[in-house]
Amino acid sequence: MVSSTITRRRVLQTGAVSTAALSLPFVHGAHAAGKLTVAFWDHWVPGANDVMKKLCQEWADKEKVDLKIDFVTSQGDKLMLTAAAEAQARSGHDMITLPLWYAPAQTANLENSDDVWAELIKRHGETTASMTYVGKQEGHWIAPPAIPNTLTLPCVGRIDIWKEAVGLDLTQMYPASSIGGNKELTDKWTWDFFLQAAEKCHKAGHPFGLALGQTGDTANWVGAVFNAYGAQLVDKDGNTTVKSDQVKQVLEWFKKTGAVPAAGCLRLG
Repeated sequence: MVSSTITRRRVLQTGAVSTAALSLPFVHGAHAAGKLTVAFWDHWVPGANDVMKKLCQEWADKEKVDLKIDFVTSQGDKLMLTAAAEAQARSGHDMITLPLWYAPAQTANLENSDDVWAELIKRHGETTASMTYVGKQEGHWIAPPAIPNTLTLPCVGRIDIWKEAVGLDLTQMYPASSIGGNKELTDKWTWDFFLQAAEKCHKAGHPFGLALGQTGDTANWVGAVFNAYGAQLVDKDGNTTVKSDQVKQVLEWFKKTGAVPAAGCLRLG
């Protein structure tokens, strides 16, 4: 976030991206590579912070870095406030984990990470349009991904009930890749099929619902539905695109959702 005792560039030079520095004569002693202070999001899953700390400490011991880790809660927007305060003070943690959508507000205070992204893309291919839209500002990448708080928020259900009520063995669909999974089943896995499955589960006495509320966790799946139909309320250039065929199609889907008893169990809040 800010430059104090060791910069992100120094970390990359002495870390996993460039291990050649380990052979240099001056790299010796307990903390020869300097100090690094990091603020991670305080994970609510029991034990998750311990695993993160262990992994980071293993890296720090290997690279001779004096590492200090703070876990900052997102409750009350403390994580966002910490980033804003440190940016204003030009002092604080060297690195900080932020929800991706917070990053653009700190564009001037975050280091260019084009080199990190070049390596990631080389290894894993291009990222999503939404990641590019938020993580790339003023022509440069500013926010490499932080896996521990990546939210996919998938729907979950009981495999045995799906077998009984829908006649579908969900385990045959995974892993969902070219090397595994039943392609015929995965190709049929659409939001329209989801409605049909919901109705069958309800008739079998096992209704289920999807959360719908004012929080991100209860609304993220709605964006997935819009994206699946190619619907956008605002396009990448900031133009309002509510009155489109794709948006109308999504609204029709949600109307059907309300008509299906099982999907009528949408929880508010």
